[in-house]
Amino acid sequence: MRLPCRSAAALNDTALTLLRAGRLAEAAAVCRSDLDADPNDADSLHWLGLIAAEQSDPHGGIRLIRQAMALDPNRAVHHHSLAQAYRRLGRLEDAVGAYRAAAAIRPDSAEIHGNLATALRDLGRHDLAVEHYRRAAELAPGSADMWYNLANALGESGPPEETEACFRHAIALKPDFGHALANYGRWLIGFGRWADARDVLIRAERLAPEYVPVLANLGIALQELGSAAAETCYRKAVLLEPGNASFHCNLGRWLFEQGRTDEAIACHTAALAVDPGFGAARLALCMTQLPILYLSNEEVAQRRSRYARALEALAGEAEPGGLADAVGVAQPFFLPYQGEDDRALQALYGATVCRALARACLPAVLAERPAEGARIRIGIVSGFFCDHTLFKLFLEGWLTKLDRRRFEVIGFHTGLVRDAVTARCTELCDRFVQGLPSGAAWRDAVEAAAPHVLLYPEVGIDPVAGRLAAMRLAPVQCAAWGHPVTTGLPTIDCFLSSAAMEPPDGEAYYTERLVRLPGLGLCYTPDPIPRPAVAGGHGAALVRDPADPGVPVFWSGQALYKYLPRYDAIFPRIAAALGRCRFVFIAFAKSQALTDAFRARLAAAFAAAGLDADRYVTILPPLSQRDYLEAVARADIVLDTPGWSGGKSTLDCLAADPAIVTLPGRFMRGRHTAAILRHIGCEATIAGSEDEYVSIAVRLAGDPAWRADIRRAVASGKHRAFGDLGYMRALETFLADAVRYPI
Repeated sequence: MRLPCRSAAALNDTALTLLRAGRLAEAAAVCRSDLDADPNDADSLHWLGLIAAEQSDPHGGIRLIRQAMALDPNRAVHHHSLAQAYRRLGRLEDAVGAYRAAAAIRPDSAEIHGNLATALRDLGRHDLAVEHYRRAAELAPGSADMWYNLANALGESGPPEETEACFRHAIALKPDFGHALANYGRWLIGFGRWADARDVLIRAERLAPEYVPVLANLGIALQELGSAAAETCYRKAVLLEPGNASFHCNLGRWLFEQGRTDEAIACHTAALAVDPGFGAARLALCMTQLPILYLSNEEVAQRRSRYARALEALAGEAEPGGLADAVGVAQPFFLPYQGEDDRALQALYGATVCRALARACLPAVLAERPAEGARIRIGIVSGFFCDHTLFKLFLEGWLTKLDRRRFEVIGFHTGLVRDAVTARCTELCDRFVQGLPSGAAWRDAVEAAAPHVLLYPEVGIDPVAGRLAAMRLAPVQCAAWGHPVTTGLPTIDCFLSSAAMEPPDGEAYYTERLVRLPGLGLCYTPDPIPRPAVAGGHGAALVRDPADPGVPVFWSGQALYKYLPRYDAIFPRIAAALGRCRFVFIAFAKSQALTDAFRARLAAAFAAAGLDADRYVTILPPLSQRDYLEAVARADIVLDTPGWSGGKSTLDCLAADPAIVTLPGRFMRGRHTAAILRHIGCEATIAGSEDEYVSIAVRLAGDPAWRADIRRAVASGKHRAFGDLGYMRALETFLADAVRYPI
């Protein structure tokens, strides 16, 4: 039992020693002996009351403490002990009152302020709790515990700079403070600061190597950093707590990312064996049927069939256990990379998750139509108000080019990363919300803002955005093509696409109303690229072989999951026609195993053509944006990925005036680059078939003069791809009409 302030004077040395040693029964006996001698001994009554409260008789303890207070009413320690007894009974309001009385008598007691703060936090009075934690830290600046308590309270929604300073101060005062290190590491994960979290959590793990929460969080940080050591952490956590379903899921997510799909499925199955109602495992088991990379054409069909069966089983349950709490955690992100029409499967997914949320949540109160002449409130929900592809494709244009006389813009930053771009977004929005602790808090924040329209630059990537999109929180809800496939959600009314990218029958592939906005369906502003970045540097050195500088170099730097096995033969066909050439790819950042699997798949394709892939294929490590553009500039030809073409990467590559070969596909997601080339007046390298794709690539490599003509055409026309204000005016018209005339 922890003794309240100024206790020593009230007891003889024997009783005090016993209390500090936790020998409560013996200390109580000493107090009773004192009371036998003097029934009005307030100190003995008080301590006997506190001991009773600690020994599961808080009602009896309260009676004794009140007797002591009647005899000696102005003792802070009595009020403090009374508060402790009330807390044992769960009577938090009474506890707060008693703590306040103690603080009024002893305003300089850090312990009283700290305990008052804890009771206030338990009551949900967060701001008042922080106030008293701050006072406790001021009164006891050398107490690591006080700074740690303040850090934890601030960490819920306080200023990040102050929160971090408090964690660091607590750890500086007590370097072996394991709980502070553990919570600081968890807090850093919440901000996506993976490397910092790893370093802190490694220190915590050394102090408590079998403390499972540290192992689990360290695994998360290591996984985000692409370290294979994550698996060791996850497996140890499962070994130490096999009954914790979330630890099985953590391991499953890691294995999935390494291309070990069947092992990942087994982990999610194990999680459900432990907890059949664990919604996150139920969704993950379904989504894990969709691998990141396929080893053969046959596997694509097999995995698609398994996913369909798993989704149908989930959808067929009358009350899918725990599903509502898990919506957004696992989404069918990899489904459209199979290259098939996904409308039916996405519609089934959308109906399933929307039904689960509708049953679990009360309907939101939606905004009334704005008064004539009033600004229309636009809520933008995204996890990528930061330096990210989605910011460049959509958010930057929306935040800087929407007519703010007509539109009020509210940003909901649901992601973890906060950087200089995030700070810029806070200034560009009329209101900006970030750092909320739960899905429920996000829902409440969006509902409170009462937007007339909600815009989602993507649905399918960010977990919180994916969850909110499955709810009806505004009269009009729209998704843009940041993840260019139908959401399938009945709560999303419109899909904001590109007239230049959609095929003629595009409407057939969406559950939403397809809105074909003019041009490329965005207002893109390229980042300034310093001229040295395209004149030669680290990235350029990786592309050219000094021993054979004249060999034609083909650049194909897309995410590896964009490459379907059905198109692998394109590369050896080009090689066979040219004899000498190099194909340059980019490794999968988080998994060497997946990169190796892709390399093996290409090796098989080259071997089938009688060629050695090692003579033709280079796979570079992940590159910075600067090095990426340097490498593009030094390559001879860019090979766009058939089936799922480049979007932002193609726009950025225009800085190098490249010759790009592309083969537009059946769906919008395979037509980005073709649309960009048509938009800038460079259609000569758009193929109509795989044979033509190979023929154009071979001609560009063998005809430097034609290649130079193509580059000049790109250089003269690329400005047309940027700063499309016509798109912005069309978007504004659509938004105003959508609010005025219900969809």
